[in-house]
Amino acid sequence: MVGYKSHPAVAVLFGILWLCGCDQSPPRFAVSGTITFRKAPLKNGTITFYPLSTGTQAGTAISNGKYEVAREKGLHPGTYRVSISSPDGETPVDANAVPSPSGNFASKERIPAEFNEKSKHEIEVTSAGPNQFDFMIP
Repeated sequence: MVGYKSHPAVAVLFGILWLCGCDQSPPRFAVSGTITFRKAPLKNGTITFYPLSTGTQAGTAISNGKYEVAREKGLHPGTYRVSISSPDGETPVDANAVPSPSGNFASKERIPAEFNEKSKHEIEVTSAGPNQFDFMIP
C-alpha cells in the first residue's frame, strides 16, 4: 500500500482542496443605519438582528442615533427580524418589577414592544447592498 507521504503531488492536491473548501459559509455583509426615537436620534441602546431562516444573529450598540455592524461580524444574506432596546437607566419604584426585554432589572424599557419583544420589523440583507436600514420609532 502506498501512503500519500510517498507521493508529494497527492499531498499538494489535498492541501489545495483543504484550502479551497475550508470555509463554505456564505459571505458576511456590513449593516448600518440610523434610529430616531420620538423625532430625535436615539441616544443609546442596542439593535439585534435575528435570522428568520438561515444566517447568523448579530447585534450592536446604538450611539447618538447610529449603529454599525462591521463586515467581519456582519450578516449573511437573508431576512432578519429586528429588535431595538433602550432602557431608561432609572431604578424602578417597584423592586419586584419584571425585567425589561434587555434583561436589565433596574431599568424600564423606553422602546415600544412592537420594536423589541413583539417586533415584526424585518430587513433583507443582500449581496448587492447597500445594507443600510433606518428606523423611526414614535
